[in-house]
Amino acid sequence: MILPDGFYASGIRCGIKKKGRDLGLILVDGFACSAGVFTTNINCSYSVTLSKKHVKNPIKAVIVNSGNANCFTHKNGLKDTMKICLCLSEFLGVKKENILIASTGIIGKRLPLSKIKAAIPHLISNISRRGDDFSESILTTDTFPKMVSLKVNLKGKTVKIIGFAKGAGMINPFMATMLGFVLTDAKIKRSLLQKILVDAVEDSFNSITIDGCMSTNDCVFVLASGRSAVVQKDTDVKKFKEAIKKVLVGLARMIVKDAEGATKFIILKIEGAKTKEEAKRAAFCIANSSLFKTAMYGENPNWGRIVAALGAVGIKVGEKKLKILSSSLKKKEIVIRINLNRGKYAKTIYTSDLTPQYVKINAGYS
Repeated sequence: MILPDGFYASGIRCGIKKKGRDLGLILVDGFACSAGVFTTNINCSYSVTLSKKHVKNPIKAVIVNSGNANCFTHKNGLKDTMKICLCLSEFLGVKKENILIASTGIIGKRLPLSKIKAAIPHLISNISRRGDDFSESILTTDTFPKMVSLKVNLKGKTVKIIGFAKGAGMINPFMATMLGFVLTDAKIKRSLLQKILVDAVEDSFNSITIDGCMSTNDCVFVLASGRSAVVQKDTDVKKFKEAIKKVLVGLARMIVKDAEGATKFIILKIEGAKTKEEAKRAAFCIANSSLFKTAMYGENPNWGRIVAALGAVGIKVGEKKLKILSSSLKKKEIVIRINLNRGKYAKTIYTSDLTPQYVKINAGYS
């Protein structure tokens, strides 16, 4: 998969994980405008803490490690994170504030600082215009790399957008538990790019759940190299926003389809809610119900699980008004429509079933 103009990437193994690539790099030819959305978990990783500060600056590179969350390692954690950014920045001849960093993996283990610093020259020397190695380097319990690519025509120029993500467990807003990186060669103001990202995340990464557990590390970055068309006029902004959203939704669906131990991909559609907030609350109370999710695994149409979940969050439904429709529970992809008949608002989210394999994976994770 060839990256948009102005971007390079690499992915190598430096020994953080027992096997596979575990250190990735996105490198910008020049500097990129960037936007970011981060986990709302207040016990967040040091990588999130530092990148929140750096994301408003022109960005030269993003370094990502998998296998270690870089979280809750006492006073050493933030210092180690700063040292990695400083080391990379010195090799690239920029300030450490021009570097973003992301991490994913086990909480409570100190980053192998010496291994990462020693690997940085190798990481830089292996850059290419392809993103395949990078996409592999960010994975943990994922079973496949997640990439989405599309093109959009603006002002007679072709704007390229490519997205990468990782995530298979601990998936729940806000924001969904995963790492996401979107690259585009569009030229756009940072404030507009940030607004577009926030809006697109709401219908993608904030509309998925696997297990209702929020991570300490999730973040999504969009980097724009400015090598192609300018996104400025309303019609172009709309087209570009729709394209970004399509990429994020594609990645979000891949994450749910790769849910740890899952056998079902479930599209849950709430209709007839009183408010937007009620529609969202209804969707997630059902999708995060262990009883509902195990019923889906067992292909058991136990609609009582749905009624109980709605009542638990204060949504009273009439016995004659509630309508539940479902495609066959024996299929791998299931569509469930729930009409509350209380109003005009709707919400669609994506979720999975809960299986014995999920328990096995997470019982032995560390």
